[in-house]
Amino acid sequence: MKSMHLIDVTNNYSDLVQSQLNTTDANYVKVYSLGNTSVIYTESKNAIGIALENHNRRVREDEVEFIIKRLLKNYDSSYTLTVDKSRHVIEIHVDK
Repeated sequence: MKSMHLIDVTNNYSDLVQSQLNTTDANYVKVYSLGNTSVIYTESKNAIGIALENHNRRVREDEVEFIIKRLLKNYDSSYTLTVDKSRHVIEIHVDK
């Protein structure tokens, strides 16, 4: 198993970030690359949302676990996973 690297690519997605900030209650948005899986992290005063997207293949379980460990390490509360049928998009939601 090769190690995974989370790379901050927020600067490449300024339109997406601006749109999230303007159209949702998010007050913090980050975009990461995890190999060929995109990770969009949004935070509002009440919740954290993380979306993992891969248009080429299913999002793997180890990728989901890695993201939860890396991005939710300060939250012990439970999270909700939403998985689309194809497993190309997985959303993680945490109430603060």
